[in-house]
Amino acid sequence: CFSPCTPDLPSEVAMASGLAAKVRRATDSDEFDLGGYDQARCQDLAKDAFSEPLPLSEMVKLSFVVGGGKLVRQKYSDDLPKIFMGALSSIGFQDDSTAALEIGSAGKFKFQHDTGKNLKFVHVFPRINPAVQQDAEGEDEEEEEEDSRPASHEDIMLRCSDQDFARLLADNVGTYQQKKTLLEIFKCRIATLASIEEKMTRLERLSAEEQALFDDVGTDEVKEKAKTVSGELKRMVDEGELTSSEKTAFQEELEAKLAGINDELSKAEAEGKAKKVAALTQQIEMVKTTQVSVKESGTASLPPLKHGKELQKLHAKLKELNRIEKASKGHYSMDELKRLGERPEIEEAITVLQARSRGWFEPDEVFQERLDACIRAGNASAGKKPAAGTSRPSSGSGGFQSVSGGARVAKGKASGPSTRNAFSALDR
Repeated sequence: CFSPCTPDLPSEVAMASGLAAKVRRATDSDEFDLGGYDQARCQDLAKDAFSEPLPLSEMVKLSFVVGGGKLVRQKYSDDLPKIFMGALSSIGFQDDSTAALEIGSAGKFKFQHDTGKNLKFVHVFPRINPAVQQDAEGEDEEEEEEDSRPASHEDIMLRCSDQDFARLLADNVGTYQQKKTLLEIFKCRIATLASIEEKMTRLERLSAEEQALFDDVGTDEVKEKAKTVSGELKRMVDEGELTSSEKTAFQEELEAKLAGINDELSKAEAEGKAKKVAALTQQIEMVKTTQVSVKESGTASLPPLKHGKELQKLHAKLKELNRIEKASKGHYSMDELKRLGERPEIEEAITVLQARSRGWFEPDEVFQERLDACIRAGNASAGKKPAAGTSRPSSGSGGFQSVSGGARVAKGKASGPSTRNAFSALDR
């Protein structure tokens, strides 16, 4: 039976920083800016981006801007070239001024002062692993493309073992609406399989898609999972675990069901079918009882985001960066430039954490409502903190604190904060 992996990012680069992940995704020679990078960030970048060979069949040149003329000089410390090359050396790369765009230069780097661009570069020629790319291509490209496609949440829930199903249902399909969507998926698959089986009894030829579905998960297994989800839905209704919008939608469904039963009852009475009339009357009483029960039950709140605390901190950092840009109007201190240099990694961390916080089969509008509530709560919490003037970066926190009262950040040569914690939440 299919054993699903966790829904997090691939292990090879899941924990890499934002820039390191972009470097590892490179398929051609490319250029990256290290403005605002200090020793800690250079060490992290070198380790996360180049410790393992890149899955490429041909050598690429990855160029990192580490300095320049007076127009950009304030973005880079004077020691940045030495620091970054030292970080590369610490993971086994060699400084070679003759390195070129060829396989023999794998694991080497060189420094260049491009007088034409008035920029200083460290060109890195990464270790590569052609076999990885060749294996990924496979002998049959069309088949391999299908096999390498990440399993959808629907496929995972259909194919996983019973034990994994219970765990995944609890961890990733939390609300009534999500479970109802999953149940509809199961019902659709059951109906499709029934249609295929009927076609087979008529000795009709199956299409390739129908054959693949028939050879996949069996009807009985899907029915058992559907039964489990149905039981969970009933439990949530009985225990008042529906949100306000879910209760409204459920009541509307009951009204529609009641109208349909009443139509059937009228027809049965006209035809004089006493037994059917009795059965339908009993169904009407059950629906009405459920309506009263749901109306009187409590209303559940939407569950908080899985990585809500981390997202609140990152959004607070973005808010502070926006304040700095507005207040400084282009005239930045070195400390402010280093902080602003963190923006791409913070934004990518937010994107990743939001994806990991989203429930399976969760509608866009529901997730957005949960996300907005998370951000509002973070802003409210930050607003309750007593104003303390300008806050300085903490050397131990790896980040920086927001400035209270709209005060300007004191300009100076304070060392910039490390962005390691911007992505530390991705380790969870």
